[in-house]
Amino acid sequence: MPPAVARQCHQIHADGTGSPSGGLILSASINHNPPSEGKLQLRDTLLEYQAILDNASLGIAFTRRRTFLHCNRRFSDMFGWESNELVGQAAGITYPSQAAYDDWIRIATPALRSGQRLDTEVLMARRDGSTFWCRMLGRLVDPGDSSKGAIFITEDITDRKHAQEALLRARDELELRVQERTAELAMANARLQAEIQERLQAEEQIRYLANHDALTGLPNRRLLEDRLEQALEMARRNGHQVAVQFIDLDCFKPVNDRLGHRIGDLLLQAVALRLRGLLRAVDTVSRVGGDEFVLVLPEIHVAKAAGDIAQKVLEALSQPYQIEGHELHITPSIGISLYPHDAENGERLLTAADNAMYLAKRRGRGNWQLFDTGARA
Repeated sequence: MPPAVARQCHQIHADGTGSPSGGLILSASINHNPPSEGKLQLRDTLLEYQAILDNASLGIAFTRRRTFLHCNRRFSDMFGWESNELVGQAAGITYPSQAAYDDWIRIATPALRSGQRLDTEVLMARRDGSTFWCRMLGRLVDPGDSSKGAIFITEDITDRKHAQEALLRARDELELRVQERTAELAMANARLQAEIQERLQAEEQIRYLANHDALTGLPNRRLLEDRLEQALEMARRNGHQVAVQFIDLDCFKPVNDRLGHRIGDLLLQAVALRLRGLLRAVDTVSRVGGDEFVLVLPEIHVAKAAGDIAQKVLEALSQPYQIEGHELHITPSIGISLYPHDAENGERLLTAADNAMYLAKRRGRGNWQLFDTGARA
């Protein structure tokens, strides 16, 4: 019967997790032979261990009390030392400074003593003082007794770190360019919107000026004729009447000649303001000449209503005007025509109202008159 054989196994995991992935398993058989033969086997086993460690692609080091006990060739090459030169050296010599080592100790010690695997990226220093980035995995040999030392597995990640940093810089630069371009586009869009708004405002101003009197802001003759046609069309559908009142200011020319055009313009603006305050929303007040105004009054049910409005206009415009220290007095002469009694289209209604206004002039001014076919001017 063959003699009993005992097998001694040593397992080193690259990630320190106990997982078979990435681990180093060292196995040797120890026969219970005479001592001399056992020593030979132990020596061979240690040589095998050393060969495995020296050919590992990762740096491996054993430390105790923050001093190197052993390291493989890859670890010493990584830091620019010979393996035997690191043995007995303080672990801090592989860091850029004592302060950097102390900082790392403050991070590593709690993790190691808790039995956890240390996994960190740290800036290390070679023998010549140059630095490189290193990923370091570490675990205590015995989590219950830190005095037994620790094993560390290191990997030079400088190229990867630089690639990551370059990628981050490229991303930041791209984001900056995107932000700058976005800002440029936003500014360009804002300028474009401003230009569009200015153009729309200019077009609106042109349309407004085309339809309104520049001095008083009232509708001009063009807009008056359009409003009158609308009122007549509605009156035809609903069976209502439309009144047109033609207003001429009495004695306006002497005021204008005596006090100047500026005072005359201010007086016209004051008259326009009073007229606006007298009318309904559906009514139209228009300036058609120097001191001539026309009112279009739709939805008139009885002729008397037109006369009542004319009387209000007469009384309102006859009140004194205080303009730049001058008290001014004027009166209106008002002529009234009615649809459909006096005419059935806008042009003839305006002519009829104009004739009635001249009738008011002949009858002493400062009054209103209905159109009378027998009293044409």
